[in-house]
Amino acid sequence: MMPDRDSTQKKLRFVVTGAGGFLGSHVVRELLTSTGHEVVAVTSQTAHELKDVLERAPYPAMHRLPDVLPRRELLTPGSLGADDVIINCAFPWNRGGVELADGLEFLVGLFDVASKAHVHSFVNVSSQSVYSQSRTEPADEQSTIECDTPYSTAKYAMELAAGQVLSHDVLVNARMSSLIGVGYDVRIVNRFLARFLAHQDVQIQGGEQLFDFMDVRDAAKALVVLALTDPRNRPTVVNVGSNNALALKEIAHTVADVVRAETEHRPVITWSPSSGDTRTLGLNSNLLHREFGFTPQFTLADSTRHILHGMTDTRPAAEQRP
Repeated sequence: MMPDRDSTQKKLRFVVTGAGGFLGSHVVRELLTSTGHEVVAVTSQTAHELKDVLERAPYPAMHRLPDVLPRRELLTPGSLGADDVIINCAFPWNRGGVELADGLEFLVGLFDVASKAHVHSFVNVSSQSVYSQSRTEPADEQSTIECDTPYSTAKYAMELAAGQVLSHDVLVNARMSSLIGVGYDVRIVNRFLARFLAHQDVQIQGGEQLFDFMDVRDAAKALVVLALTDPRNRPTVVNVGSNNALALKEIAHTVADVVRAETEHRPVITWSPSSGDTRTLGLNSNLLHREFGFTPQFTLADSTRHILHGMTDTRPAAEQRP
């Protein structure tokens, strides 16, 4: 599938919700640096706070910045129009019931406002977690939905709500693989790095489990590709992943190799017998790669190196240059 000629030639306004979050801030940065379109960041942060997020180490200073719109103003009548492209990254990740309910209420309101405005395109960020988390084969878009956590259940409910309100000629649900990058320290790559830098061993049990990690910079590029594709010719669900699931032991070795090459630390990995965990949390993203011509730019080693530089670069953002 080719980019929408209309989208690439005329000026559109890209509205990114969750713009101050891990994925949303990278989408904003990608739009500002690779397109000439107007960008509106929907966030609870101030413009100054968002600028700090966009320019956090090791990223360089931005040459242009988005307009900032508070979340409550997005739901007012007339806030959206027919030339708007919505990339919805807003979701109360790992929050309690009150925040989750509030987030879902906001999203239902957003779907309604976008539908009434007849927006040009709506990219709704979902998750690979809607598939079985005990699967033994990479999940494709036709795999059985098997929500087993409040998070995955809410993500799928969001997909269903969007599908009920928005036209299928406008909507695409992007089911994201596990993302890694600077600042997302809950991920195992970041945790391995933190332990190695603290002169602590990394302990691996078995290590045969497979994970499909995708650099958040690649994920942001993929979402922009989906957003610029003619929405009338898009499927309503697209998996967004690296298509390169790796065993946990390979991930650990890669992180250790990067630390050895980039620092004076000497990482140590200790092993213990397998616990019988044979999960394959891979994501089949053939549709994205084949139909949209998308190819990830960053390997696991590239991503690890970038995260490491973010952990060890203490310069103020204003001093960072390309």
